[in-house]
Amino acid sequence: MNLVPITESQLGSLEFIAEGGFGEVFKVNNFALPDDRTKLAYKKFTSKKAEQAASAAKAVVFRAQLSPADRSELDDYSVWPRALVEDSPGHVCGLLMPIIAPDFFCQLADPETGKLKAKPCEMSWLIATDKQRQAAQINLRQIDATERLILLAQLVYIIGRLHKHAWVFGDLSFKNTMFALDPPRIMLVDCDGAAALADLGREQASTPFWEPPESAGHSLQDKQTDCYKLGLAILRCLTPGKGASTSKKVARLTGALDAAGIALVDRAVGADRASRPGAREMYRYLKAGVASRITPPVINYARLLPAFCLRGQDARIEWSIDAATEVTVTVGYGSLTGVDPQRYPNGFPLLSDTSGPVVIEARNRFGRVRADLGELTLYEMPPVNITFEALPRLQVAAREAFCPEPLMAIIARPVRGA
Repeated sequence: MNLVPITESQLGSLEFIAEGGFGEVFKVNNFALPDDRTKLAYKKFTSKKAEQAASAAKAVVFRAQLSPADRSELDDYSVWPRALVEDSPGHVCGLLMPIIAPDFFCQLADPETGKLKAKPCEMSWLIATDKQRQAAQINLRQIDATERLILLAQLVYIIGRLHKHAWVFGDLSFKNTMFALDPPRIMLVDCDGAAALADLGREQASTPFWEPPESAGHSLQDKQTDCYKLGLAILRCLTPGKGASTSKKVARLTGALDAAGIALVDRAVGADRASRPGAREMYRYLKAGVASRITPPVINYARLLPAFCLRGQDARIEWSIDAATEVTVTVGYGSLTGVDPQRYPNGFPLLSDTSGPVVIEARNRFGRVRADLGELTLYEMPPVNITFEALPRLQVAAREAFCPEPLMAIIARPVRGA
């Protein structure tokens, strides 16, 4: 795990992506972290540099100290900082984070040119009406109630995982959450603002119209303030339309949730901190609602055969997978995508040019499930050199020439009695 800062000069070619209130973001074209082939973005701090550097350093250490499984889960749902960047020894000027996958972007009309342009698909689009989507010329279809529940369940889940590790996200809002469809999934951004509950010096903002009612007299954000904002997200994303961006009226949920769900959200957005449900309670409710509506993929079994093979030799993955429309096979830091489970119902022949951990991920429009199959180890074929000069000379003993005439004379004799 890389905890040594990267020098800015190491990053090489950079491509400007966007600019925010606290930094500029660039695509890193020709640099990768050791033992990590993740494509990266560079956030260069432009204001509150010392505060951002301190917060980012803690976030990088937090991820590094997680177990491999917890780290992988964090990476699935967030663009968490991977490394610090220095422009001079001891002076942190930015951070490296995963670049957001294209699935989390949408095409919409640029307000200045009118041309379609790729923009982050923020969760604010979940509250947009059909008329608003048409006016923006966004290539985003209507999102049904089941998909909304899935996205919200994932959001609550990853915030709950942070809470389990005694961290608080803080500035949770539409702008810090992106989503993709097919399958529905969320991605937290601006994660360098998250902080440990034990950090009594943490400073975390709240986006306008997302401020908890206690924010005036309660200086530090915590699990309760995160859960308040989760309650607002559920309320607003399930009731798109007029007023949704600022609404705190739980009555809007009538018809969208049952009585238990409405009561849960009412507690979450209430002023009584002690009565607010935790992320775990909210996730259980949303998960149960999702489970009654969908059939996610299931990996019944999967195994790698053999685990050791010569380079150029096929390995094979045997599997039994239900309800998947696509399976991704990853070996080490390379991936083979687009495996059709209908074409390969019992397994897949795997030809890899690298050793490493083998992971399969089965997907459909409602979810994905992953299985770790262990390590594939490739061995090199030992060199074979054949020198023809060294081969023994073939020795053939001399033989008398064969003459067929005597034999033909015998064959030509008449046979008695014929």
